[in-house]
Amino acid sequence: MGVKGYFIQYKFIIPESMKHSSYTYQKLFRALYGYTQAVFKSNGKTYHYHRPGVLSSTPYLRPGKNCVIIPPSDLQPLLDFFKTGRNPTHNWRTKGEWKAVYYMNEKMVDEKSALTALETLLDRRFVTTVSGKKERLPTELSAVLARVQAGDIDRGYISTLLVEARSTTSGEWFKNVYSNSAKLKSFYSNYKKLKTLVS
Repeated sequence: MGVKGYFIQYKFIIPESMKHSSYTYQKLFRALYGYTQAVFKSNGKTYHYHRPGVLSSTPYLRPGKNCVIIPPSDLQPLLDFFKTGRNPTHNWRTKGEWKAVYYMNEKMVDEKSALTALETLLDRRFVTTVSGKKERLPTELSAVLARVQAGDIDRGYISTLLVEARSTTSGEWFKNVYSNSAKLKSFYSNYKKLKTLVS
């Protein structure tokens, strides 16, 4: 059994008046997919910061260059980005001269592909911990569940964490296929346990 999705093929058009540098395109793709920034400190340490993009919290498939398949519920933020340029990666005050043209079509996504998209999504979902560090959402969810079971409850933080987890577990693709993945089932089980313990 498959799940419904939208296939979107897009192209960024940059006017001749702007520099056609690879960095211009890189910024657009970073705004779309997010990226991990490496910061090298004078003490020799390297820190990695994940900068989210429009599709960072969306399960997606990239079947080819400049195309993506996403769930129907995640379509509007992508179209808004194409129209306005608003994104979580770059704080652009104006969209700029570029524009995006796209072709869109409905597509059925097979279960295996949907599972791959969702498992990959969990690998790139980060949250900011109480100590200010960035941690993968499944790892932090599991760690906080263990702390709550030991009696350490920070309801404000847990509430924030549950909202992050719910945005993944409430999606149409997740609901339809999660039971066929040990990784997704474990994540959903931890989410439900944590929700029950603090409700």
